[in-house]
Amino acid sequence: MGKSAALSLTLALGACVQPAPQGAGQGAAAPSVAPLRVTNNGQPFRQYDGAAARRVADATYAAQGRRLRPGVYDRFEAGTWVYVGGCV
Repeated sequence: MGKSAALSLTLALGACVQPAPQGAGQGAAAPSVAPLRVTNNGQPFRQYDGAAARRVADATYAAQGRRLRPGVYDRFEAGTWVYVGGCV
């Protein structure tokens, strides 16, 4: 699996955890929209590592039966790749 096997995710503010159940008669719980911050196994990424960060985020959520919500406001910030939309 190479380089991406050594990469890991750091979840900020409980991103992509199951939302609290709603009251009786309410609809399904909404998806998590907390930003997701992806790091390189705890070390900073470089700006050109976006493709590697995206592969790790996608693979991690696919293993959980969820998917990343990429968007136009995703960005590189201080050594991390930030996915603003969280996951569904």
